[in-house]
Amino acid sequence: MRVFLRRAAVTATCLGTLAGGAVAMAGPAMAASCSDRYSISVDDRGYTGPWPDNWILKSTMCSYRSGSYIYSYAKLSWDMPDAHGNAPSLTFDSAAFRVYLKKSVAGATDPVRYYKTFNIEGRMEGGDGSYTTPTIRHAVSRWALGDGAWKLNWNNDGDGVQHYSVKASARV
Repeated sequence: MRVFLRRAAVTATCLGTLAGGAVAMAGPAMAASCSDRYSISVDDRGYTGPWPDNWILKSTMCSYRSGSYIYSYAKLSWDMPDAHGNAPSLTFDSAAFRVYLKKSVAGATDPVRYYKTFNIEGRMEGGDGSYTTPTIRHAVSRWALGDGAWKLNWNNDGDGVQHYSVKASARV
């Protein structure tokens, strides 16, 4: 009985060491390839008063590949103008950011394979100032990239949703 317990202990130790070795040998997490920070100044189309009303919208698109999947997310930030007595919660009828996963095609428009829209109206009007979208993924063979756009519907302008493109990530 004593020999059996010793063998069991040795076997368990060896298996534990092998399992630990397998974990230690796992490759490092894939680093994301991110675009340079992109910044645009956008006029609040619903405000016509005497005060400055431009929003500074900043974005960085990041993508990486793991196997046959591409993953992408956006790091966003914004600077809103002083409210000058206006309630900042009345700036938008809607505000969102859309992350696109595109197949990279040389010499042609990159076709969208998948996208997801994230509602950020409350964050923008609440003065949070920054947001990183959740990561989305889609199976894309060959080269692909992450792209995005601000989708803003300014309050009191009557023009509906305005699309503001950003700089895409490098292809992965």
